[in-house]
Amino acid sequence: NDFSTGAVKTWFSAPVLLDYLLLRGGLRGIGEKSFPSTDGVLDPLDLTLPHSASSASSASSATSPPCRILELGGGTGFLSLGLALSLNAESTRVQLVCTDGDKATLKNMRHNVERQPAETRVTKTVRVAPLEWGGDLGGATFARSLRAQFGAGEGEDPVRRLSHLIAADVHYGETTMEPLSAVVAAVKLRNPEVAVVLMLKERGSKISTNIANLKVQIEAKVGSGLEFEDASTRSELEGFSVRLRDVLHEDLSKMKIIEC
Repeated sequence: NDFSTGAVKTWFSAPVLLDYLLLRGGLRGIGEKSFPSTDGVLDPLDLTLPHSASSASSASSATSPPCRILELGGGTGFLSLGLALSLNAESTRVQLVCTDGDKATLKNMRHNVERQPAETRVTKTVRVAPLEWGGDLGGATFARSLRAQFGAGEGEDPVRRLSHLIAADVHYGETTMEPLSAVVAAVKLRNPEVAVVLMLKERGSKISTNIANLKVQIEAKVGSGLEFEDASTRSELEGFSVRLRDVLHEDLSKMKIIEC
């Protein structure tokens, strides 16, 4: 499959996720969110309802810790740029690393970052970096990119500095099931406190490749990975589960959101 259109096209799920993160409390920590359910099934995330000031994220609070965000499959960079422009305008402390695995996509992403006006401070806020998905999180090379952006010291795991892991429309069935579940689980195991938010479109009807199975794969990888973690990490991730909800939106169908 050819996913190179990500370099020149912003998929519609990206602005929808941006709306959720900025205006509907999506940047809150997982423990600060409510997940109402009916008969044991999580209720949909209803984005047809108007947002309110009280539902917006508290990320702009002067006393809030800085947002340190890693985006997977950044494509044109729309989502990271939107977050940087909005949060910088609110004087929120925010740093982002926007990633992709395709060279042409990364080149276009850097161009989009660099063309932003100097007064927006986007070039200082958003760092573009290559990342191939997998359990090693890009190894030492990617760790250096995170360390440079987030100010982690030598000997400190820069993944521990992350507050959020985000992605929009990055699941394409068999091609992405294993690497996507592996990279999400790897981040969660190295930083149990990171808030993961993935906005995904259901493609096809095969049970083995649907988003519900992605949830299962992430949970399984975190569960098996805990065997090799210290007692503190095992305690923090005890009872770990992934929340999967349908997304109701007037212009979208078959959209789901994963949070953990």
